[in-house]
Amino acid sequence: MKIKIIHISDIHCNNEMLNKIKDLNYDILISSGDFECLDSAEIFSNIKNAIAVTGNLDDVSIMKHLLKKGILLDGKIKEINGFRIAGIGGIDPRTNITSLKNEFLKSNLKIDILISHNPPYGILDKTFLKIRAGLRELKELSDIIKPKLYLFGHIHESPGIEESDKTIYINPGPLDLGNYAEITLNENIIAKIKNIASL
Repeated sequence: MKIKIIHISDIHCNNEMLNKIKDLNYDILISSGDFECLDSAEIFSNIKNAIAVTGNLDDVSIMKHLLKKGILLDGKIKEINGFRIAGIGGIDPRTNITSLKNEFLKSNLKIDILISHNPPYGILDKTFLKIRAGLRELKELSDIIKPKLYLFGHIHESPGIEESDKTIYINPGPLDLGNYAEITLNENIIAKIKNIASL
C-alpha cells in the first residue's frame, strides 16, 4: 500500500500558510503541533484527512477542539489507510510516552508512524546555540517501537531528514516560515522538505 503524507509543524497562528497547505495533493495531513491559536486549530480540523498532536504552546482549548473533532492523537494509536500511527503531544509528553510504551509492550502492535511535537534526543534537535533539546524518553520509545517513520517539529532551526536504525526521522521546520515535508510511504520512503511560502 502506498500513501502520500504532508507533514507540518509549528504553525504559530500563520493561517495564510495553513490555508496554502490544504490545496496540496495528499492522503494524510499530519501536524506535530504548536497551532498556538485556536482559529489555526479550527482551520486545520476542517481540512480533509487531518490528524495532529498538540505542541508545547498549545493550550487546553486547542487540545479539546482537536479531541472533539476526532483528530487528536496525544497518547493514542490509530489505524489510517492500513498504517498504524501513534502520537505524543507536547502538552504532556511524558504521560503520553508512558501510555504508548505500556500499550506497545502489552500488545506488541507494529507502529508504522510515530508523531510527536518534541524531537527525540540526538536527532534533528540542535538549537541555534548548538544545544541538543530533544527528549531522551522519546529516543528510548523510538528504539523500542522502531517505526518506519518518525515525524516531529519544535526545534525550528534543525529541519531535515535523517535515517537511523531503519527509521526515517523528519523535522520539516516551521510552517510559520512556509516549511513542510512531502512523504511517499510504501515499501520505501521518499521524503523532501519543501517551502510553500512562494506558492
